[in-house]
Amino acid sequence: MVKSEFYKLKKSRPFWICLCVCIFVAALLPFALSQAVASGEPDVQDLSLSAVEITSYAFSMPILTLVAAVFTSVFVSGEFTHGTMKNYVSKGFNRTKLFGAKFLACAVAVTLMMVVFVPVILLSGTIFLGFDPHGVFSLSAFIGMLLAVWLLMMAYTAVFIAIGMTLRSNGASIGVNICLVSIFPTLLSAADFIFKRIGFQISTGWIDTNLSAVATLTPASGALLTGVLVGCVWLLLGVIGGTGMFRRQDIK
Repeated sequence: MVKSEFYKLKKSRPFWICLCVCIFVAALLPFALSQAVASGEPDVQDLSLSAVEITSYAFSMPILTLVAAVFTSVFVSGEFTHGTMKNYVSKGFNRTKLFGAKFLACAVAVTLMMVVFVPVILLSGTIFLGFDPHGVFSLSAFIGMLLAVWLLMMAYTAVFIAIGMTLRSNGASIGVNICLVSIFPTLLSAADFIFKRIGFQISTGWIDTNLSAVATLTPASGALLTGVLVGCVWLLLGVIGGTGMFRRQDIK
């Protein structure tokens, strides 16, 4: 079952397209920002720009998360659209194992997107902005940031798969998952104003907020620990909730 998922991943056109998109964006972003600085754009004047800093800055932007949302939605819900999942279930395949195999394939795919994104943006950033002209680089901090970001990306992936398995439609899955990345964090930020008087921030329990908090070489006190805890919680919720919903569905 796992071999089958990795074979489909290898043959997946959306996967290779998304991988190319990651490479293209990683190569273009440092150049675009360097040009914005050169032209005096006020939006980027306060940014510290270097290859190292632009990498952490990119993780706080919805770049990889949007690409992962689109790919995961298509890769998962396409199984229902083409009738593949119906064939699996009708032949008696264990649904928990089916979900696990699908999650493993998607997790590897999103990890590979990170693997190509980081070195390309570092290389491009070094060419256009310099590697670390401000002297902020620390190998341990950089590795810690990457690991925390990876965990939160895995949490996002689990949630994306759970939604894809539940909705079973390419369009609906893509729409909902994109909203989770782009619109839902904004709604949570608005909700923070409601709970502000009691000193509670509801957005701190969501993946995106913690992704922005850990995507820096100098995270705030407790940010990494909170990010790891939130990542683990949503990873488990995505896997357990998605598996439970999938097992209860009547697949036609």
